[in-house]
Parts: sequence; structure tokens; C-alpha cells
Amino acid sequence: MNRHGEVRSASEFKDIFEDTGDSYRPYRCPFCEVSYEDRCIITECVKAPHFKLPDGTSHREGCNGEAGDDSSPSVNAPSKTPKRTVVGGIELPEALVGRRKAQPVRKPGDDGLGLPPDAIEVARRRKSVAADKTISSHYTTSLLRAIVHGYRRLRKHAYDQATAAKLEKGSAEYNECFRETLNRYRLSLYGQKLTYGTAFQDSKLTPWHVERVYSGSGKIRTEADYLVIRDADSWPKQFKSKELLPFEVKLSRTLAPNTPTSHLQAMEELEGLAAMGQDIEWHAYGLPLLQGERFELSIDSLDHFYWIGQHRQ
Repeated sequence: MNRHGEVRSASEFKDIFEDTGDSYRPYRCPFCEVSYEDRCIITECVKAPHFKLPDGTSHREGCNGEAGDDSSPSVNAPSKTPKRTVVGGIELPEALVGRRKAQPVRKPGDDGLGLPPDAIEVARRRKSVAADKTISSHYTTSLLRAIVHGYRRLRKHAYDQATAAKLEKGSAEYNECFRETLNRYRLSLYGQKLTYGTAFQDSKLTPWHVERVYSGSGKIRTEADYLVIRDADSWPKQFKSKELLPFEVKLSRTLAPNTPTSHLQAMEELEGLAAMGQDIEWHAYGLPLLQGERFELSIDSLDHFYWIGQHRQ
């Protein structure tokens, strides 16, 4: 919970920090309001973002830091370990999800400055948060950027695994080892149960007829109300087809009135790159459609688009 009494997962606070630069510290247990230390939220880490109790402190009033409607939890019961996917000591996001409104847990008029919650209030809060099924114990993210970073780290790990086995790059054995490593780690895209090996696609294959994370590189340009990237590679029109078609990514230059500040910043950066006719290495989540003699991938949210070097200009 942040200082405003809003309950979010550590993963969500990580997204917010990367998105806006705001940490919303200090953090507290949403039930008994004991102070928490944040880990891997405002710092780069190989571990998933999480909270921990400071050394020498414990929960109070029957709280164990977990949501639930049981009436008699142990005060000092250990918190459940968050569900995480770890590869080579690096924790990977397990799901791409939509942005979620925070759940306020304090009663109206409670600013958190008075006495800490009593046992009855702790129990009420634990039951209330348990009823919110949108809060995940998995490492989730609403930003494609985090998924791409995880994918790149995993590919490096797959390469290291294959070379450690003394497999020749490009050989059938190397490719099989590489694929097996990627497919070992699950990844959900808005409920699609995939793996890091099946969720991503580039120009080697014809686009799927479902949403995936597509990638490529190409020059970005302005075209009326859109920013358009034509991929440097042509893509197969059909499975195993030798006929190749252009592939374009389209982003609307008109953003919604309530769009996040980070989207405004991203659009400003993209407009600048388009004005200079720059090439970018891009990743985008969505469903490409065949439009005449080209594939077109329209992006409905800048949460679903990322380019290498974003926010570094």
C-alpha cells in the first residue's frame, strides 16, 4: 500500500515508477500498516519487485501480511512467497495485463495519520483485498517494455546454456536447446497461455491470426494522423510461402484526453524520431491484418509498444 492508502502489487508500483518516475513511498502493509521496505521497485534488479518487513519488526493485530478471510491468523505467521519465474537468477514477468485502478483500503476520512488499525479493522481489510481478484501474486506488468527486457535476458540465458553444452550455433541440436529453454518459461498475454518461446515473432514466419508480440526494425515516418514504421524485412504472406509482403506498424498521433503522462512523453519522442527519419528497433503487441498487399499492425495503446532506447534520448 502506498502513502495514499491505495493497494497495488509491487509489480504495479514498479510499472508506475518506470512509467512516471513516482515511487509513492513510503509503503506499508495494507492491513496493519506496519512499514515496508521496497525491493527492486525503484532500482534495477534481477529479482522481481517485492516488499519486506524491516529487520526486527513484525505484523500486528493478528496480521500476517496476507489477504484472507480467516478469523484467527497467527501474528508471526510467515508471509507466502510470491509466485515467480526465475531463470539464471533473473526473475521474469509472467503476464502482460491491463492497467488496473488501485483499490483504496482505508475507510473514508482515514488519512493514515491516526492510531494503527485494530484487529477488527485488520480483519475487514484482509477480507476486502482477498475479494479483489485483479490483484495478482504473480510478477505481472502492464508495460510491454518489461516483457521485452525479460525476453532479451532469457535469450541471453538460452545462448549461454547452449554454448555451455558445446553445441554449435545454428546446428539442429543448438536450435532445439535454444527453443526448449525459451519454451520452459510461461508467459500470459491478456489471458493467452503461452511461453517466452511462442509469444514472440519476427519476419521469419507469416504473422499469426492472433495477438502476439511482433518485432522488427525500420524507419519511422509521419503519415497524416499516424506514425508509421515500415519494417526493413518483408514477411511471408502465408505459411511456407515464398511470396513476401511489406509489414507496417501504425500508431495514432491522437491520444486520449486522460492518457498517462508517459504516453505523452513517448509520443513526443516518436515524433522527434520521425522528424529525423530515424530507424528504430521496435516491439509491438497486437494482431496484424492483411490490408491489400501489406500487413498492418495498429497499436491501440502505447503500453503495447516499445522501442530500444525509449526514454533515453
